[in-house]
Amino acid sequence: MLLSCQFIFTDYLNGVESRGLAKSRIVLTEQAFAEVLGEVIGNGAHSRGHIDYMEIVQGKQVVASVLPRLKVVDDTAKLTHEAAIGSVDKKQVETLMARGLTEQEAVDVLVKGLFM
Repeated sequence: MLLSCQFIFTDYLNGVESRGLAKSRIVLTEQAFAEVLGEVIGNGAHSRGHIDYMEIVQGKQVVASVLPRLKVVDDTAKLTHEAAIGSVDKKQVETLMARGLTEQEAVDVLVKGLFM
């Protein structure tokens, strides 16, 4: 069974010196599809906003998609973004396994760490 999720949001930074952070952490396994569409709009003078997406994929039938959109309306606003999609870092898994964890336990620790 395919699990499908779509997250769509828009953050409006309207006030003078307003601040905003849009943060997404998703872990996809087996047969899953996730799409994150996010927008931050800097309307306010000296507003600051940031989008931070991270998706971990585990499995051959997993599809992940992220699309950050930044829109500056006031010329003093500053908006930034970062997005990453990928598997769990093998080197980190190996380090935890060298300390006595099984591979699955190491993956679980790393995935749980994303949500803290």
